[in-house]
Amino acid sequence: MPKVFLKQSFVDNPPLPTDKPKIQYFDEKLTGFILEVRRNGKATYYIRYRDKHSRTRQLMIGPSDALSIDQARERARALKSQVVMGFDPLAHVEKIKKTPTFREFTRDKYLPHVKTYKRSWEYDQDLIEKRMLKLWGNMRMDEFKPGDLLEFQSALVNRGFKPGSVNRVMALVKHIFNLAERWEIIQRAPTKNVSKLADNGAMERFLTHQELETLLEAIKTCKSPVVPDLIEFLILTGARKSEASQLPWSEIDMEEHIWTLPPERNKGKTRKIIPLSQGAMKILKRRAGNGSDYVFPNPDTGLPMKHMHGTWDRIRRNAGLPDVRVHDLRHSYASFLVNSGRSLYEVQKLLGHADISTTQRYAHLTKDTLQEATEIVSKLVR
Repeated sequence: MPKVFLKQSFVDNPPLPTDKPKIQYFDEKLTGFILEVRRNGKATYYIRYRDKHSRTRQLMIGPSDALSIDQARERARALKSQVVMGFDPLAHVEKIKKTPTFREFTRDKYLPHVKTYKRSWEYDQDLIEKRMLKLWGNMRMDEFKPGDLLEFQSALVNRGFKPGSVNRVMALVKHIFNLAERWEIIQRAPTKNVSKLADNGAMERFLTHQELETLLEAIKTCKSPVVPDLIEFLILTGARKSEASQLPWSEIDMEEHIWTLPPERNKGKTRKIIPLSQGAMKILKRRAGNGSDYVFPNPDTGLPMKHMHGTWDRIRRNAGLPDVRVHDLRHSYASFLVNSGRSLYEVQKLLGHADISTTQRYAHLTKDTLQEATEIVSKLVR
């Protein structure tokens, strides 16, 4: 390990090793600063130091044909200063090299994690594969900037996605990067300044009494052996589609008229008791003895029905209600209850909301109800 005063003239024409592949020349002026010369004449600058565990570390600064001796020495000084402050530059470089790509992170970290608790993980997987991997698959997780996410959001809007749909996709994107930050894969999630789009009225679709009657008439004309009962059951219980479509008989107490939804099937992760009306019980009695462990099975497989959009779309169009979504039946259930004078607390319990503020979004009051309410005060003023 010869020591020399590294000058530009020495770097331009260094003595080549003769009996070994390479030789390292240590600078007499700056401790740890090295010029490594290989037999083929190529030379590279390095800095050697001890980390906080007193281990000898060596980090490449750059090739001599790209950096002058003054530039390399200045870089070496800066790196030594970082070491004095407790920073390990080689460990930082190694961490960067190990940073996974977006494809690797979602495949190896994110999806295995959410599969343990998120019932809709397949929805996440589908969005990642269809909307993100082609664009981001080979980008490393620490390469993303807020602008990348904003550009992605704008692209969804330009492709005609509605604000609610864009917000759902971006919520997934934010969750992925926030987990990467929490797990120290990246230093900071690039989610700053990525705001939700205004979604005016997205939750404000409620059936009127007349629309409900029209929808029920359309249901009667549907030839499907299962979907009409399932839709009517949703109307009568305010249940989520997944809760009802995957409903096993084991959760139903036919004698007590009770539906007990276990925590693993409830979005709120708590045991939920749902009292069943006479109308709901009528549907259950009609479906009893269907030969399946499930109340609303696929007729061909006996397993829970996964797809019903085509049938539902025909029903709502026949009813002249093409904009009504299945989930709007749940909104309408809450609306009918509130407009009939039931308290928000009662509606909260029936819908299984943990927070009353969530229930308030469904507490739609019709114009007639509000008119009746204001007349109460009017009568007091003579």
